[in-house]
Amino acid sequence: VDVEDWYDGMAVLGRPIARPRGAHSGLSGLASLLASAEGGPAVTLFVVGNYADAVRAELGDLVDRGHELASHGPDHGRLPEDPAALVEWLRTGRSMVEDLFQRPIRGFRSPRFDIPRTLSLVHYRDLLAEAGFHYVSDTSRLGEHSPVGELPVLISHRVPIGGGSYQRMLPGVAVTAAVDSAPGPAVLYYHSYDFGATLPSTGSIRSLAEAKQLVGRRRVARVFSRVLRRYGSKACGHVR
Repeated sequence: VDVEDWYDGMAVLGRPIARPRGAHSGLSGLASLLASAEGGPAVTLFVVGNYADAVRAELGDLVDRGHELASHGPDHGRLPEDPAALVEWLRTGRSMVEDLFQRPIRGFRSPRFDIPRTLSLVHYRDLLAEAGFHYVSDTSRLGEHSPVGELPVLISHRVPIGGGSYQRMLPGVAVTAAVDSAPGPAVLYYHSYDFGATLPSTGSIRSLAEAKQLVGRRRVARVFSRVLRRYGSKACGHVR
C-alpha cells in the first residue's frame, strides 16, 4: 500500500485542490479491513517521508499489528538524475520513516516506478543498495545480478495490472487471471486513500486529470477485499 496524500498528489500533477479541514487519510479504514480479514494477512506500507508525521498514529497502529514499513521517497516527486543527489534523496526518504518509527526500512518503491533517464538499470540498482535498501518493488527486473531483491509489480500484456488504479477499472476476473498465471510472487499495490479517505465527489470533477484520479476510486477497497479472501497477503519483506 502506497501511503501518500491524494491532495498532495494532485498538486504535483499541477491540479491543486483544497484539502477539507479534518480530512481522513484512509489508513484507519485499511486497518479495519485487514483486521477483519481471515488468515492474518500482512501488507507493506510504502510511506512518503514528508507525509509520515501527519499519519503517525495510524501508521503506528498498523505497525503494531505486524505490517511492514518501507520507503516511497521523501516526497512524491521525480527521482534526481544526478547519482549523488539520488543517493541522498533515497537516504533521506528512508531516514525520515526510520527516525519517526525507530524501525529499519528495507524496501523502496519509486513514486512513479521511474528510473532516472541518465542511469542504466544496473547503476540504479547499485545506488539503491548504496542508499541502504535490501529490496525494490517497481516494474523493472535486472535479475540475478541485482544487488537488491526485486519484487516487480504484476504486469499482464504490458499493463501493470497490479496497480490499484488499473484494478478499479478492470473486471475482477482479469485481475484473478493475471494473479493465477504469475510466474512468481504476484505484487499488487493500492493507495492509502482508497480505504475511506476524504475525497471530492465525482460530481465535483472539472477536468480529465481529476476524473482519472477519482472515477471508480471507491471500488478499490472491495477489489482489495476480494483479493485478500482469495489469496491472502504477505508483506514484501517476508517474501523469499
